[in-house]
Amino acid sequence: MTDAIVTVLVVDDDAASLSALFECLRRNGYRVLVAQDGASALERAENGKPALILLDVMMPDMDGFETCRRLKRNVATADIPVLFLTALTDTAEKLKGFEAGAVDYLTKPFQWEEVLARVRTHLRLRTAERELVEANRTLEGRVAERTAELKASLEELDRLRQRLQAENTYLQQEIGADVRSIVGSSPSLRAVLDQVARVARGDTTVLINGETGTGKELIARAVHEASPRRDRPLVKLNCAAISAGLVESELFGHVKGAFTGATDRNIGRFQLADGGTLFLDEIGELPLETQVKLLRVLQEREFEPVGSAKSQSVDVRVIAATNRRLEDEVARGKFRSDLYYRLNVFPIEVPPLRERHGDVAELAAHFVERLSRKVGRPARPLARTALAQLEAHHWPGNIRELQNTIERALIWSTGDEITIDWPLAAKSAAVGGSAAASPVHDGNGAAASSANSSGTTLVEVERQHIVAMLKRTAGVIEGPKGAAKMLGMKPSTMRYRIGKLGIRKTDYLV
Repeated sequence: MTDAIVTVLVVDDDAASLSALFECLRRNGYRVLVAQDGASALERAENGKPALILLDVMMPDMDGFETCRRLKRNVATADIPVLFLTALTDTAEKLKGFEAGAVDYLTKPFQWEEVLARVRTHLRLRTAERELVEANRTLEGRVAERTAELKASLEELDRLRQRLQAENTYLQQEIGADVRSIVGSSPSLRAVLDQVARVARGDTTVLINGETGTGKELIARAVHEASPRRDRPLVKLNCAAISAGLVESELFGHVKGAFTGATDRNIGRFQLADGGTLFLDEIGELPLETQVKLLRVLQEREFEPVGSAKSQSVDVRVIAATNRRLEDEVARGKFRSDLYYRLNVFPIEVPPLRERHGDVAELAAHFVERLSRKVGRPARPLARTALAQLEAHHWPGNIRELQNTIERALIWSTGDEITIDWPLAAKSAAVGGSAAASPVHDGNGAAASSANSSGTTLVEVERQHIVAMLKRTAGVIEGPKGAAKMLGMKPSTMRYRIGKLGIRKTDYLV
């Protein structure tokens, strides 16, 4: 190698030897640095950055062995190859030089062709070593990069696998869930279906209001099926069925190790619904801290899984439903006003069954046809007396109560017609009292002001009855010994009635 940019450092205390080596190397195109002692050699090596060092062994103050050892301990000069210059031929001395870090010996008196050949050889070796190190570093970088890519691909495949499995579960649940299950032709139902048709085509957020059992989920499914998102899943979450500590994980997912028991990664409902629709039932039960995060998703279309700082973008249409009056919950500080206004862009009010005049007969026939196979009985017509009972009942439990009533009638009826051999009002009154004490409901879900024989309105009777039961349970609503259980209500329905009737804690807690 005779490239002019290659620098060689020659260290020798003998001026004649130093001069001869300098001239030989210079004539062959090398840049030559010189030093006559060990200390100067260390300084020139660090500052001059030579590609090769020719180092005399026998020097005063610091010999070649010690100089070489110090060169090798210095990070700046450790990789520079050192060739010892010596008149000694003792093998032990040469071994000592190799132990100090030298790579070769040049023996005095010099044979110049040999000197040049050794210099070229070791310069080529150094270049080859550097190229090998660089190639190895590049290879390691590519391997690391490829490993990271493969890891990311495997994580993405795992995420897609989990998503497909979860979507398959939802699709299995959706099989047989047909929008045509919305049965009826009453004006109030037709008005709701007209609203569904109007809002379905876009991505507007929908808030479905209605009493328990009115079919709010069917309305949500109808919006989804009529929308451009129909080919993607409709993912559902009942906010009242998930504990406050787990609801965020259910909505947004979590990473492995996010909390105690999080042994694996979990995909949340928002990820599952990406490109489709997310139906949040009982939205009024959502904890306040989770409401903040839901509002962010609605506004910015992104979220972080629990335990992760990495945001994920989603394209999800949200449909919410509630049997509470959220404006009342906002006034009580139980629901965020900004989230309420964000959800209430297009409200749909699902009418209670008592307002769907003429639909009871159609629904009853539908349930007879559908439930007869479930209970193992043939489908038979409803007796006229049974139909009259159904038409006369006020249905506090709405469609769900009607369905349960038909199923029970199918099981008990033994003749050619389906009969109802028990007083409906006594069995399903909203407050668990007798038929005579059952409240008559108006179109807003509140009890009407009809008076009983004593002159007390049924609203007052209902209020007194609920207050009395709350006093008996010391204000406990839920649980096996709660007031809702004793009254035959769902806790959410009872809270709704408590709010409607203006019952306060001071009325039942002394």
